[in-house]
Amino acid sequence: MTVPQSILEDIKSRVDLADLIGSRTQIKRAGRDYKACCPFHHEKTPSFVIHPDKGFYHCFGCGEHGDCFTFLMKQDGLTFMEAVKQLAQQVGVQVEEKEDPEAGLRKRLYALHAELAAFYRRCLLQAPEAQPARDYLSSREIPDETAEAFLVGYAPMRADAMLTWAEKYKFTPEELAAAGVLLPPRQPGDRWFHRFGGRLVFSIKDRSGRVVAFSARILTNDKKKAKYVNSPETAVFKKSNVLYAFDRAAGEIVKAPRREAIVCEGQIDVIRCHSCGFTTAVASEGTAFTEEHVRLLKKCADSVVLVFDGDAAGRKATVKTGGLFLAAEMPVRVASLPSPEDPDSFLRKEGAEAFRAILDKGESITSFQVRTLREAEANPNTIDAVSRVSRATLETIAKCPSAVMRAALLQEASTLLALPMSALEEDLAKVKSAAALEKRAPARPLAGEAAPSPLPVRAVPNDDFQEELNPPPEDEDAASPSNNPPSGRERAFMEFLFENERDPDLAALLAQCAPEGLFVHPFTRSFVRAWLAETKTGGDEIAALRDKLPPAECGWLDAVLLAAQRSAMSELDPVTILKDFLRQLWMEHAKRQLGALDAASTPENDRRRLELAVLVRKFQRGRWETLLPLMTAPSLPDDAF
Repeated sequence: MTVPQSILEDIKSRVDLADLIGSRTQIKRAGRDYKACCPFHHEKTPSFVIHPDKGFYHCFGCGEHGDCFTFLMKQDGLTFMEAVKQLAQQVGVQVEEKEDPEAGLRKRLYALHAELAAFYRRCLLQAPEAQPARDYLSSREIPDETAEAFLVGYAPMRADAMLTWAEKYKFTPEELAAAGVLLPPRQPGDRWFHRFGGRLVFSIKDRSGRVVAFSARILTNDKKKAKYVNSPETAVFKKSNVLYAFDRAAGEIVKAPRREAIVCEGQIDVIRCHSCGFTTAVASEGTAFTEEHVRLLKKCADSVVLVFDGDAAGRKATVKTGGLFLAAEMPVRVASLPSPEDPDSFLRKEGAEAFRAILDKGESITSFQVRTLREAEANPNTIDAVSRVSRATLETIAKCPSAVMRAALLQEASTLLALPMSALEEDLAKVKSAAALEKRAPARPLAGEAAPSPLPVRAVPNDDFQEELNPPPEDEDAASPSNNPPSGRERAFMEFLFENERDPDLAALLAQCAPEGLFVHPFTRSFVRAWLAETKTGGDEIAALRDKLPPAECGWLDAVLLAAQRSAMSELDPVTILKDFLRQLWMEHAKRQLGALDAASTPENDRRRLELAVLVRKFQRGRWETLLPLMTAPSLPDDAF
């Protein structure tokens, strides 16, 4: 929706800015203007000036500046349009709304999700088959009033129940499919499939409190099924634009003393925090924290405290997420719970006061990273250990564009590592320079590994460049796994994918341009297949893959998951990085074909050799648009997952 500038000016002319700000904080007249202690940072001497005649305010302490719209956006965590509507209603201005072509679909989806959330609630309370869900909530000590407040429900197992419900409430099966609730039959005679069937269901709301999606938890110990299944992206739901419980937390964050948000990993952690009085808690929904999530939270929060799990994956996620907030110039602290506790279990065992004490003792992201990295070292004071820890810490600090924040974090790192500040500054300059130039994570061998020997390739005398990448099914099964680890480039590629897990844009590009045969090593193919499946289903497919791997390949996977986050340092967006990876992988594929040709000079070999040499040059220097037809492959079929 857009609003004409004339309407905005009309609203601003009718709003008394002094009255608006004066209703939130104490102000004093200073001539024609007003002064106050800034509502956006703590101060004792007023430096916040309101100019009612000019329609703007300015703080000489922290630099906050804006009009009536920006004040409400910052104070209440509203979007621009939400602030416009609220002020328009207060001053009696009619806002003309211009709907887009998808407005009708979104309206139906909002109505469908609202009714469906209520239906899932009734099923949880009344359905005999929902007893395992009720038992689970009881075991987690979540009372019914809390489940009601967060619209926690139960999804019936059978799709027939959903079709009956849809008919009763005047929704079509196609609308349920558009919402991602039902999956249509694949072929005549098949049945509809209920995506969330037999699971505990958490309702996901947008900033305005409308239910837009669901996240469903398994209630059995079936390791073949994903622990969580989430709604796919729809016309009303985009994972990167939604934070769990943000509709409740946004208003509380702006009222908090430091405007500090609590960021957790899971829905039950957030529910427990809110029920114990920590109402500024949020979590990402079905994906790792992203830059979009940070921008969303920054609208109402000035700082964050991260409370993630204490295992290796949780520590990795903490550092990565902390780097995102540093990149947005938001101070970030880390509250570390004793292993193996999470916010839910800790609050149930120890109570709110103990949890508050841990939040208050939260350390900086630099302190957390240095401490955990040193703990992981057998001899943390050796030169090589100090080098590894300092390098990783500097890579995180380098993401912060604020010179003041960088200086403070560097000073802290200098103290913790017992290294001269000048040495860290010199190395930080090198890290920043490398990060600005890097377009991808560089290939490097894993610690303690010998360089992998080349894998055999077969010559392809056929003109079809992609034939080698699409062997018939019987050929795929004939290949035996290699005893050598994947190449450095393929490992770097897997690290990059894991750094950007469940990214739908990357998944679409990967499925379009990277048939499985593009990856030489069987382990890489398995990893990419699991990553794509995880993006599609929302489950933890990479963890499931680990359970199926032999010990040696488990070590390869652990090394990938725990590798340094070099790809996250790049200033390029992930799609650009993926394009560069694909370009390199396809170029290597052409080189393998070139190297596999018979050395004998024949007209056919010479022609093929020239064609492949031209392809190598194209992938080295060609524009992406010209390369796309060369690498485009059919999307992976559903049964590949």
